[in-house]
Amino acid sequence: MNKLRDLVEIRSGYTFRAAIDSFSEGNVEVIQSKDLNEYFSFDLRPKIDFQGDASHLLQPGEVLFSARGFAKAIVYKGGDGPAVVSSSLFVLRPKSLNVDASFLAMYISSYKGIKEVMKLSSGSSVKTITKEDLGAIEIPELPPDKQRALGGMVQAIDEYQNALSLKELYLNQLRSTVIKKTLKESAK
Repeated sequence: MNKLRDLVEIRSGYTFRAAIDSFSEGNVEVIQSKDLNEYFSFDLRPKIDFQGDASHLLQPGEVLFSARGFAKAIVYKGGDGPAVVSSSLFVLRPKSLNVDASFLAMYISSYKGIKEVMKLSSGSSVKTITKEDLGAIEIPELPPDKQRALGGMVQAIDEYQNALSLKELYLNQLRSTVIKKTLKESAK
């Protein structure tokens, strides 16, 4: 087993001094803990006029981890433009090519990983974890090719579940629209 801190650089998200107000002309997307959905992908990303240091901008392949509440981890794949995370998230950057980000996200989000995160978390109503405690989580040692295979397989399953969820939402909206339109026309 390896300590997470030995495999990745852990940094805290950007601390915003005021509320995050989105506007269409913003130059940077903001990812917050609440923006990670149940299938570990992004819902909505507000845009802001970011004045912070470029070192806070995300790079594809970094793992985002929620510091509060239910433990969520996701691999950032990039977006339509630059993005930054708020202070409710940690960013985990693999230190070597022998560490697969999708495997780390899969393990941290697994039952065993969540159990270990909760063991190191504090707080009674909303659990939080510190950067130091997060770094102490033990990660199983697997060869890089097995990490990529396992992480990639679980990530593909998560993406498929997300697609099914979106399809169900779309079909429910379509059903509702058809019923409303039919009832509206029959009332004429």
